[in-house]
Amino acid sequence: MKNSKNRDLFRFIIVLAIIVLLNIIGSLKFFRLDLTSENRYSLSEATKSLLKSFDDVLYVKVYLDGDFPAGFQRLQRETRQMLDEFRAYNENIEYQFINPDASDDPKISGQIKQQLQFKGLKPFSLQVREQGGNTELEIYPGAIMSYGDKEVPVLLLLDQFAASPEAQVNNSIQNLEFQLANGIRALVASSKPSVGFLYGHGELEPKYIADFARSIGDNYTLDRFDIRKFRSDSTGEQISIQDQQRKLNRFDALIVAKPREPFTDLDKYLIDQYIMNGGKVVWLVDAVYAEMDSLSEKSQFISFPIYDKLRISDMLFRYGVRINTNLVQDIISAGVSDRRSVNNWIYFPLVMPQVKHPITKDLNAVKLDFVSSLDTIIAPGIKKTVLLKSSPYSRTVATPHIVSLQRLYEEPNQALFNQKFLPLGVLLEGSFESAFKNRLLPKENGPEQLKLKTEGDHTQMVVIGDGDIIRNQLNILNPNIPKGTPLPLGFDQFTGQQYGNKNLLLNIMDYMLDDSGLISIRSRELKLRLLNPEKVRGNRLYWQLINTLVPVAVIILFGILLTFIRKRKYA
Repeated sequence: MKNSKNRDLFRFIIVLAIIVLLNIIGSLKFFRLDLTSENRYSLSEATKSLLKSFDDVLYVKVYLDGDFPAGFQRLQRETRQMLDEFRAYNENIEYQFINPDASDDPKISGQIKQQLQFKGLKPFSLQVREQGGNTELEIYPGAIMSYGDKEVPVLLLLDQFAASPEAQVNNSIQNLEFQLANGIRALVASSKPSVGFLYGHGELEPKYIADFARSIGDNYTLDRFDIRKFRSDSTGEQISIQDQQRKLNRFDALIVAKPREPFTDLDKYLIDQYIMNGGKVVWLVDAVYAEMDSLSEKSQFISFPIYDKLRISDMLFRYGVRINTNLVQDIISAGVSDRRSVNNWIYFPLVMPQVKHPITKDLNAVKLDFVSSLDTIIAPGIKKTVLLKSSPYSRTVATPHIVSLQRLYEEPNQALFNQKFLPLGVLLEGSFESAFKNRLLPKENGPEQLKLKTEGDHTQMVVIGDGDIIRNQLNILNPNIPKGTPLPLGFDQFTGQQYGNKNLLLNIMDYMLDDSGLISIRSRELKLRLLNPEKVRGNRLYWQLINTLVPVAVIILFGILLTFIRKRKYA
């Protein structure tokens, strides 16, 4: 008996020593184990590196507290778990879940909601089914992050056109790490890439790109660059092209938003050499003149080609893409309001990005206005990815073409829309060949000798056959804000629809300029094992009985079995 007690005591001491040793090792070496099949709780290396880059308190206010349906409870739970995972790598992260409707005073709740909208969190109307009927609940599924004196909004629920609420929540959960980490990046980044909006060819005025400029201002430094404004040399007698090149090369990326005037050979030379030196360019080009404003005065207008007038076709052709001088019509299209009703307008294709790429993953539908199709050209060493495609029910019409308002009220003949998946936007990646290779250099340089780099460094560019994809509307309907105020990019004030234009362009900039690698997180696929709602409703009583009676039956059976064993043992 004594030996047995000593043996038990020895085992207890050994187990206790092992536990203490493991705790000591755990305090010295940080590690976490993720046993999920898709590594749901494993942060990317880019996120871990970001979390280690700051040492002051970063506060997160999450407005996802309250009585929500099951789907939003999952989003709430996953957000909390993601923030806990962030805190495991940096204890300076603090968070709080807040219910905007917690106050009994409706005025206070209204003021809080107005502040949230002012800070950039948009409301989401949620239909809640109850036994007495449906009730509408306004929620703000987002967070406000603050670090020092800086503050950024983070949207946690992705808005996706024609997607079911379950799919929206699922996709939002997949993007939680990227959304939260991207918000932290905007707050703690010490240096930001530089983005320039090119001017000098009739590009969009600043008020029409104001919302996009504001949106990327958190992660990038912005400036306007007029390529036609030269500074004279020290003698004041000739312009300095080399100085213009240096000013252009300070930008990490250029955005060319809807040019309308011709590019000179010198303009093209400067841009070409910028690309050869690794500069990135986003080309948003209208190849056809067609403006919806023309229909405000007349019931029809003639659209006509302007691409050749711009004189950039040879450049883009050498880089691997051609913009066609046509108009794409699509049955899957955005609506136009005539103040009585909203009708689909075949000249406004509604693109549902389906390419598996970090730029387009889980995007809302993108609205295009009078867009032209693209053709990719053979260019050695250039990888081409079509980001935007038309629907299976589309077609092209040659220009000049009469655009008539009467088409708004006509039912499209589906037999005529027999072209599908027309390329509308393409990503080009690789080392481009100079458009001036084997060609004469511009002559207006005077005595200054121009240098030519014929083979470029590895870089990227995006070409989209619609200049208005970046254009925000100006307020004319909302009496609560001044007329002429820039509205959010992608929001149509006449139909009340929000499209994914802004997120598409933000993803393009992040993909091209974010060296931290956060954009790669968007490629992750997290599968949620959702219940089938039809089967749940059909077998509701069955599963209620199973969950209620089976545990009781197991306890009774266990009691009977235990009684029988005791009788056999002690009888």
